[in-house]
Amino acid sequence: MSRFKNTAIASAAGLAFVLAPAQAQTVADLQAQIDALRKQLQVLIEQQQARPPADADQATRDAGTPATKADIQGVRADFENYKYENARQLERKVPSVTRNTSIGGTIQVRATWQNPVQNAGVANGATGGNTSYQATPRHTSFDIPSVTLSFGGNLFRDYKEGKNLTYSLGLASGSNFAGSPQSTSSADRTLGVASANGSQLNVTNANLAYSFFPTNGGLEDPKGTLTAGQQLMPFGLEAQANEEIRPVINSAQFTSALSGINTRQIGLVYRGDSFVNVDYTNNYRSTLIEYALGVVNGSGPNKSDNNGKKDWLGRLAFTLPADYTSWLRELRLGLSYYRGYNNLANTTTNAVVQIGRSTRAGFDLNYTHLPISITYEFVQGKDDTFAGPAALAAGSSPTFVKTARGQYLNIGYTWGEQFLASEKSLAKYDDYWPKSYQAFVRFDSFDADTLNDAALRAASVGDKTFITTLGLNAFFAETTKFQVNYLLARNDVPATGVSTADRPRRQQGLQVQFQYGF
Repeated sequence: MSRFKNTAIASAAGLAFVLAPAQAQTVADLQAQIDALRKQLQVLIEQQQARPPADADQATRDAGTPATKADIQGVRADFENYKYENARQLERKVPSVTRNTSIGGTIQVRATWQNPVQNAGVANGATGGNTSYQATPRHTSFDIPSVTLSFGGNLFRDYKEGKNLTYSLGLASGSNFAGSPQSTSSADRTLGVASANGSQLNVTNANLAYSFFPTNGGLEDPKGTLTAGQQLMPFGLEAQANEEIRPVINSAQFTSALSGINTRQIGLVYRGDSFVNVDYTNNYRSTLIEYALGVVNGSGPNKSDNNGKKDWLGRLAFTLPADYTSWLRELRLGLSYYRGYNNLANTTTNAVVQIGRSTRAGFDLNYTHLPISITYEFVQGKDDTFAGPAALAAGSSPTFVKTARGQYLNIGYTWGEQFLASEKSLAKYDDYWPKSYQAFVRFDSFDADTLNDAALRAASVGDKTFITTLGLNAFFAETTKFQVNYLLARNDVPATGVSTADRPRRQQGLQVQFQYGF
């Protein structure tokens, strides 16, 4: 009995030893299966949570639906079709250029009224744009005074230092006037005879500019550019102001009366600045000194030099160093000088018999701190002139220096957001642009001969004009503005004591102009 008991015990121990590993393996498998089921359950829970609710819109349900292979293939096909159509449109409807080019332009539409009437035959088209015979006096006129087109871009881009070579090409329409504006007979000053359309397209800017200083650095870097070709002269403020920023419709009188400063010239001009002050908080840059120095033909735009002498000019401008928040910001003083030569001709034979000297000197003061802007500019011109009749002039004819003087004061007040630095950095939706309005008053005077002595020169008396302009400008788009100017002009009485219809004692006028650009 005891032997059987021992044998049974031994057999049970052996069986337990054999079955232990098998039982342990089964527990591990079950545990693995349980873990896998847990993971699958977690995935199902997450999918259920991600699934949009039953009342969700179609876009929400589509976002929760996985894309099929057919969907992906459809997107690829649509993308290929888009690339083909875009390339086709670029090839057929978009102009192409060899080099990078930006295109811009402006168009002006103007209506004018004046009293007394514009006398028949008077050279009114010089400012009004008249391009047809004026048989009778008139009070009103509709005009297209200016149409411009500009092109610009890079010819060489210096990616390392930013010393780029750029180009500029500008075109502008101008009235093709006939007759003689200098004639004493108003009938001879009738305009618009030479061209049936009354206008022609002229080259305004045609130049290359090279930057000697880096242009891809920080705001604190100075600037220096040499411009070769036809360009505006760096003289004063008014002569350099383009139509976009000039508040008044008509420029100051001296810009058209004194030759050389308001016309484009062909030559070399270097422009630069030094001692830069930067307010990084407001992204504001100002320079203590701005300067320009140039040598030009002096014969005007699109013309070769008409004598053996070159004209020289220079400008210095000083800006008070100040932070953006300072009330002294943008207080600037400028000095300008132009020295040139003009041809003195016999008006009977049109032959040049002498070369005279011409000088232009001026200073300007500008303070622009929104909403207030104040600008004052003074210019004096001196020209060698025949002492006797130009019709009898010869190489030995005596000359004198005639001095002309012009000045203006412009005071403006601007309200709105368009010119605020904070507004310029904000993104604009579609074609939205903040609006601004500007009211101003300008006092403009010009004296063609400051002698004012009838005993010495009768023409020196009665040649002074004083114009007061009240205006309102509305800037209601990025490149669009609407202008209304009321002008009151007063002409000095001539030596005869009697004003003429061509130059009445007093004049008043109203100008309404719409200017838009692209």
